[in-house]
Amino acid sequence: MANEIETDFLKQIRAKSKDAMNWFRKLVKETQRAAFPASTGRKDLKTQSVDVRGNLSAADIGSMYFFRYQAKWADILPYWDMFPLIFPFAKATGGFYGINLHYLGPKPRIDLMRALIKAQGVSGNMDENFRLKLNYSIITKFPPAEPCIKRYLNSYNKGGFFKISGNDWAYAVGLPIQKWVVGKKDKDKESYKTFIGDWKG
Repeated sequence: MANEIETDFLKQIRAKSKDAMNWFRKLVKETQRAAFPASTGRKDLKTQSVDVRGNLSAADIGSMYFFRYQAKWADILPYWDMFPLIFPFAKATGGFYGINLHYLGPKPRIDLMRALIKAQGVSGNMDENFRLKLNYSIITKFPPAEPCIKRYLNSYNKGGFFKISGNDWAYAVGLPIQKWVVGKKDKDKESYKTFIGDWKG
């Protein structure tokens, strides 16, 4: 069954490539409404297809989320992603641990998704209820995933967590929705340049 889901995931990536930017524009619009709520922002958002959460819980492990984030140690980190695309896998004090797929380039990102789907024997349809079975032991079996492991604090989330349905994962993993911010200590951007060079392959 896992092989069938992996095959279906690849088919979706190919089939949805033409519609990806429309999906992305809609996601950005809804993210902005939540991050900067006007008089109708959050009310309108409830009618949209994106499920918005205030905080994540154990029940959200293995689902895909997108959110706007301000790093606590923004001045110390050499670089960080303002718009993480994550699979939470464990709770932490004041937040959670997650895999941020953006720390891999587009092809390795898809390869990791395929490996995680295939290796776990998950079953079911890739719909709004689909999620991966994740924990630290499973993730570290795949060395490319290790740089993606990050800790996030709920108090530094800027606008809620946007759940991405399983049938939209093919859109999310293939699009450049990351936004890299370079820390003040990396004045010459050397760490960032090295990272991006490897990221682009």
